[in-house]
Amino acid sequence: MYTSPAWGFLTIVLCLLCLIRPAVSVKHENFKTCDQSGFCKRNRAYADRATSKGDAWTSPYTLDPASINVKNGVLKGMVSKSLGEGMGPVSFPLTISFLNSGVARVTVDEEKRQKRDIELRHGSVARKERYNEASAWAIVGNLDTDKKAAPSLTAEATTVTYGPGNSYKAVIKHSPFAVDFWRGDEIQVRLNEKGLLNMEHWRPKIEKPVEPENKAKEGEESTSEPEPAATESGEDESTWWEESFGGNTDSKPKGPESVGLDITFPGYEHVYGIPEHTGPLSLKETRCVYPLAIRRL
Repeated sequence: MYTSPAWGFLTIVLCLLCLIRPAVSVKHENFKTCDQSGFCKRNRAYADRATSKGDAWTSPYTLDPASINVKNGVLKGMVSKSLGEGMGPVSFPLTISFLNSGVARVTVDEEKRQKRDIELRHGSVARKERYNEASAWAIVGNLDTDKKAAPSLTAEATTVTYGPGNSYKAVIKHSPFAVDFWRGDEIQVRLNEKGLLNMEHWRPKIEKPVEPENKAKEGEESTSEPEPAATESGEDESTWWEESFGGNTDSKPKGPESVGLDITFPGYEHVYGIPEHTGPLSLKETRCVYPLAIRRL
């Protein structure tokens, strides 16, 4: 029987490929787990704390109805974060832009950072405000606001209808602060439905006095271990000002500034996006694995 030389060559190549051990494409040790990432660990602890309280949990963020103003398709207001008894609230200016296309853009920032009214550690020359230029790189055109957007205000919520044929609606709840986005008769997106919004506000670094180490008696070993840094409210601040991983230490002169938020898509089974690492576009649950940076959602 005659065998083509090409088929013989292909058979040899396939045999050689079978001898090659599959390579590991991802070095997991180069990526932080949630417990190794300060912002992820803090926000998951916040969510766990809220979830454990069930119906007794109330989000500390409220929108002042007296501050709300809607003009030319843009809503502005002031969101306050309660810090507890004896501590003043933190102010977060809110902007919601209602576009002709039916899209809405929600922006919340910290007033102190916007005004650069904060102090950086060790005389750092880093910018004091949060980075807020992502839209210049990620959004292209079609940002015209709906000048005919119609607001209506009640004690509990502000409702704005907008978009093509006024078929879109945003219901902005005042206390606790939350937003529901409707298209027609169905809710499409809910922000802060579970009350997990967590915007880490600026706070000064309190330099604590260095306490002398407990010296063991002669011939004895000390068994004391350093306690994790914690605030009076019980928050772990060990990763607020610096963080180490893989032999490198990153300084954080502005302190903690992460943002956590629960976003619900009622009736949808899949959420698609472009994750930081190779994976399916239909995003998977990351609760038990390393956190993902989502490039687009």
